[in-house]
Amino acid sequence: MPTTREPADIPAWPVYDLTVHDDGRVLSSGPLISTSGHSTRAAAVHTVAEVAARLGRPVRARATEPDGTVWHLTISPDGEVGEIPGDGPRAAVPRKRHAKRAAKAAATDPAAAASDTSGSGSRARMGPGARADSLSQVVESLSQVTDHLEAGRVDQATSLVAQLDEQAASALGVSHPDALRIREVRARVTALAGDPVGGVRLYRDVAERWYYQGDSEQAEAVAGRAEALWRQITDPEQALSAGDAVIRMRNQIPGSVGDALTAAVAHQAWLMEAHTARNTPNTPHAPHAPSAHDANGPGTREPSVAESPALPRPRPVLTWERPAVQARPMG
Repeated sequence: MPTTREPADIPAWPVYDLTVHDDGRVLSSGPLISTSGHSTRAAAVHTVAEVAARLGRPVRARATEPDGTVWHLTISPDGEVGEIPGDGPRAAVPRKRHAKRAAKAAATDPAAAASDTSGSGSRARMGPGARADSLSQVVESLSQVTDHLEAGRVDQATSLVAQLDEQAASALGVSHPDALRIREVRARVTALAGDPVGGVRLYRDVAERWYYQGDSEQAEAVAGRAEALWRQITDPEQALSAGDAVIRMRNQIPGSVGDALTAAVAHQAWLMEAHTARNTPNTPHAPHAPSAHDANGPGTREPSVAESPALPRPRPVLTWERPAVQARPMG
């Protein structure tokens, strides 16, 4: 069986996806690697292990079998594959099957189907007129948030915009465009209230929801605001905490040809190096922070593959690495 590791021992970033196809081939994707196909599972693991070697630590991976089973794994620099307890293999429900059930429910009971697909019974029962009235009240109240900010009443503005955010999400759905715009206001107010980490996380949530809806332009605009706020944080602990959220966001919204993700990874690496330097006696001054447009700024050089420890010789086949049943030869 694969080695068992505790989740706390493995950082949340990066995470790699290993998707196994019916013919046994594996598609690997994730930060710092190119999306590519492999003829064997071992080859896919080797690709991720090379990145783990560059980072000098194990990384996380999600391996998805052809039947939908998902394994939550760790891959070490030496190519060792481990499992994360508590996140063990689970069977994913095929989307087509869920869609068929929804269609059948709609045919037998349209009202029940509408309530189920809405995600909220209260929203399903709320008619268009009620939703419009509720939104109108929310928008009108946003002017009060502005008044509070201009008068220096930041606490009142923070409390009010939080209520408006919840009302909009309840009336329209948390991913409705109008609800997202209100949440973006909440992110800005949260930062002004002295909680930049909370502001970054709210911006990240908005950016990811735009991304899931297919609006890449809005997603990138909000992602840029999240990253700009992150780079303004001067407290090292807060900056590192917010950086985790930004890296997660940039994994999904990497910018043009991945430049934004690369720059974010470089800045987070600099933050970690600077934080270590401040807390280590007799250490030279921390390096200068790289700019958002210079992913290879001072103090952020990653070791080359040649500098990484060599991978060991092939190991015995592990549980997850068993060949797919009835694998077909590659064409």
